[in-house]
Amino acid sequence: MDSPALHQSSGGHRLELRDLPELASLVQTAEVMGLTVPQVRGLIHDLRLEHVSIGRRLFVPKNAIPRFIAENTVHSCREETQVPVSASLKSEVAFTSAGPKMAAAGSAARARQIADKLKSFSPNSSASAPVPAARVIPLKSS
Repeated sequence: MDSPALHQSSGGHRLELRDLPELASLVQTAEVMGLTVPQVRGLIHDLRLEHVSIGRRLFVPKNAIPRFIAENTVHSCREETQVPVSASLKSEVAFTSAGPKMAAAGSAARARQIADKLKSFSPNSSASAPVPAARVIPLKSS
């Protein structure tokens, strides 16, 4: 997964992923990724970019760069999921919601669970079991 560098090195030629040694310095990593050295340090500090410590120096494994890019690439949502307009009104026509099918289905299922739970505690609920009235504790007046 070699990708060309977005940044040009001071030598005049473009530093590319394939030009890196197995363990790249932070300067080399920054050049290939099109970032600054402090940005690369931040990614390492936040444990988002794999690294190797040798003494007090930090290096980035060559194969960690394309892996970081792949793991952090945001893909556009092209899948569509049918979602009911209202969880309580089953007869309503469904509309199309953009988003990954599994996540949308999980969210919709969780929303239905919460709505059903809330409806069972509602005084306007059509549940067959009556809900006992709450006990009122009178306040003492002074």
